[in-house]
Amino acid sequence: MSRLTLLLLLVAGSAAADDWITVEPSDRPITIAASGVVTSSDALRFGPPPSRNWRLTITNLAREGTRVKAGDMLAEFDNSSTDDRVRTLKADLNAKRSELESLFETQAREVEEDVVLLAEARSEAEKAARKAEVDPQVYANLEYRKLVEDRRRTAERYEHEQKRSVLVERVREARRAELEADIRRLESELAGATRELESFTIRAPREGVVIVGTSRSGEKLDVSDGVNPGLVVVELADPTKLVVQAEVPEYAAASIKVGQPAKVVIDAAGTGELDSEVIEVASIVRRQSQYSQAMVRDVTAVLPDDAISLLRPGMSAKLTIIVDTQRDALAVPDESIQYREGRPGVVVRGDGWTPITVGRASAGMHVVESGIEAGDEVAMP
Repeated sequence: MSRLTLLLLLVAGSAAADDWITVEPSDRPITIAASGVVTSSDALRFGPPPSRNWRLTITNLAREGTRVKAGDMLAEFDNSSTDDRVRTLKADLNAKRSELESLFETQAREVEEDVVLLAEARSEAEKAARKAEVDPQVYANLEYRKLVEDRRRTAERYEHEQKRSVLVERVREARRAELEADIRRLESELAGATRELESFTIRAPREGVVIVGTSRSGEKLDVSDGVNPGLVVVELADPTKLVVQAEVPEYAAASIKVGQPAKVVIDAAGTGELDSEVIEVASIVRRQSQYSQAMVRDVTAVLPDDAISLLRPGMSAKLTIIVDTQRDALAVPDESIQYREGRPGVVVRGDGWTPITVGRASAGMHVVESGIEAGDEVAMP
């Protein structure tokens, strides 16, 4: 590079600077920054109901951010097959109940007829027995034998009618029991199908704010989307228990511990920087999304009570966690760092662009390990 070119760069760098800051050593907080979202620490999650079908289609969905009351609809799924099954079971059950009523009426008539037949058989048997008990000398021998035969025949008929009545009653009971068992089975199947049908509509068990779930690709679910078991379709969040949940790269999360101080910025709420604290660090490492190979851990930070009323679940948040303090460190703002040919550097008053060795992040700044000295003035673009 010629001296003229270098001079032009130095002049351009100096002219482009709108402001200068003096770099002085100080104790700098070492921070980890992450993007997150406002969510509730008390949120109920709902997925698709158990069904004979592996994949269900969403037919209705509550709007994101809506405040709902207990009993309000959160989500509905396609239930056409179950609805058809309920109608079929109801028709079958009504048919069996009608059949049982007809059977009761038929058997009632049969019982009356059996009573009459049994009474006739008993009457004839008693009459024949009385006739056969008279003195044989009263009748001729042949006539007497006829009376004895009538007595035997009518007695056998009466005994037959008694046995038949018992057997017929058992058959009636078996037929009734069969129909009653069919009715109980159909009632049980209908109750199960009705519960399944009702489960296709998810209703809020309490008041809360609706948070619509995301697909495995990270997109918000909507009507007509197909969902599988295990996927969170909708959440019902308690708006009075808000926290920030952020995804931190696996390598950085190792230095985060519960109780560490943090700062939260929520641009949509216009609250500025909020004091916070880490309350949970997930022990499980997961992929950031279906199409990302980045491994992350979820970190949860508390929100100040006086700011919760200004926030709502789903708002984007920037979380800065203080994990350490570096003593007597020189640091420059991130926006002052300029890269040339892949190397970081800053514009120093009087020296122009100067390469630096960048250290750890420090709340919107970076610690400089080498390249500048205390008292240097660095340009801010």
